[in-house]
Amino acid sequence: MPVLILARHAKAEAEGPTDFERSLNANGLAQAVEAGGEIAERWSPDVAIASAARRTVQTGQAVVEAVNRHNGEPESGEGLQLRQDKALYQGGVEDWIDAINSIPSDSQCAYIVGHQPTVSEVVGHLSPSVGVPDSFRPSSIAVFVLDSWDVEPGDYPAPELRVFLGA
Repeated sequence: MPVLILARHAKAEAEGPTDFERSLNANGLAQAVEAGGEIAERWSPDVAIASAARRTVQTGQAVVEAVNRHNGEPESGEGLQLRQDKALYQGGVEDWIDAINSIPSDSQCAYIVGHQPTVSEVVGHLSPSVGVPDSFRPSSIAVFVLDSWDVEPGDYPAPELRVFLGA
């Protein structure tokens, strides 16, 4: 059964040279490492996609590094790679659907990280019975366990929601 993990980037600095260039702050780095460890242990994605903004790339890279460590591939260069998708930076639900549709059909688990409010809107779009989560804090994830990748938006099961605090 395939698993789709939709994530909000970890806590970022309040300011940067531009919004696109904002980095994770110290707590955000801890959140990303914590999330990466649990995601690697529980689901071990074989696809990872991030908005091209610095804070999402940093969050996604922490997950990729944890998955590669977990799979014994930390330095081989042949493990999980993070794909950047510029459309996820300021894009809407449709851009996220395009990213989901780009997941290969033989994938067992995919991780996509981006920004609020779009990521929570995507959760509500995929699973209207759950609706848009009231709070989708930095370093939150929504995990969908699917029967197949052929599930249509609107027919997704209720996701498991989780937030990482950087403990």
